[in-house]
Amino acid sequence: MEIINDLLVPLTFNRPVITVGTFDGVHIGHQSILEKMKKIASETGGETVVITFHPHPRLVLGNHVYLLSTRDEKRKILQSSGISHLVEIPFTKEFAAQSAPDFIRWIAARFIPSVIVIGYDHGFGQNRSGSIEHLYRFGKELGFRVIEVPELELGNHHVSSSVVRWLLQEGDAVMASALLGRPYSVTGKVVRGNQIGKLIGYPTANLFIEEPNKLIPAMGVYASKVTYKGDIFNGMTNIGLRPTINAHKLTIETNIFDFDSDIYYESITVELIRRIRNEKKFGNLEILKNQLAIDKGKALNLLTELPQE
Repeated sequence: MEIINDLLVPLTFNRPVITVGTFDGVHIGHQSILEKMKKIASETGGETVVITFHPHPRLVLGNHVYLLSTRDEKRKILQSSGISHLVEIPFTKEFAAQSAPDFIRWIAARFIPSVIVIGYDHGFGQNRSGSIEHLYRFGKELGFRVIEVPELELGNHHVSSSVVRWLLQEGDAVMASALLGRPYSVTGKVVRGNQIGKLIGYPTANLFIEEPNKLIPAMGVYASKVTYKGDIFNGMTNIGLRPTINAHKLTIETNIFDFDSDIYYESITVELIRRIRNEKKFGNLEILKNQLAIDKGKALNLLTELPQE
């Protein structure tokens, strides 16, 4: 996949089949758009082009959002989907001020699309005032076809980035994973903690996440999968404030099963499979240790039941 983030260079695509959006999380609704694009491109001999924005428009316009995917994560997911080109438009307030007609004309002149594939509820231009009806109308004038991808629902949930965020903030990692099409993950470097876990026989990898806007799911203990240098391990992850030791800073710490390597300052990815329980305060470290043994048993049972890839 070619990544383009310099719009000053000439762009030349062969019968481009394009889509436009933020694609945060690249969930199964987004994936249905990508699959439609690839099918059309295969039939027409064209190339697939995903046009997205960086930073996320809501962060630029002062309406904060926690991100399901960092820039690097989004790139990796889109690359694995088989898209030919990813165009990252630098998003500014000036760019956001374009009217919907101006935005469509800019897209048409810059990318010369043969087909635009778009979700049923997509809005664009100033204040998201542009709709798919605008695209249909301008498509006739500017020479591109418009394909609308219908709404997708799963388990009584509308598939959208905002619904996935809500599910994760409620601690429902299972349904969030179903809407994403993969487990929700966080990636970061392992940093030193207070060594309490090691003291009671459950050493943890404490994760530092560089992206401050990355969404951290609800506090609690999760069965998890950990990827380190291409190898995958079972584990359990605590997200919380560690009230038993009177800590007051949110941490993400993972006990990796059957693992004893020194990985300080190395990068790992933690996939959150299912929340086992809420975080709670225990009377002492011995009670906490006994609870962790129970948690580990539950996590192992859940993880061994997962279908093997």
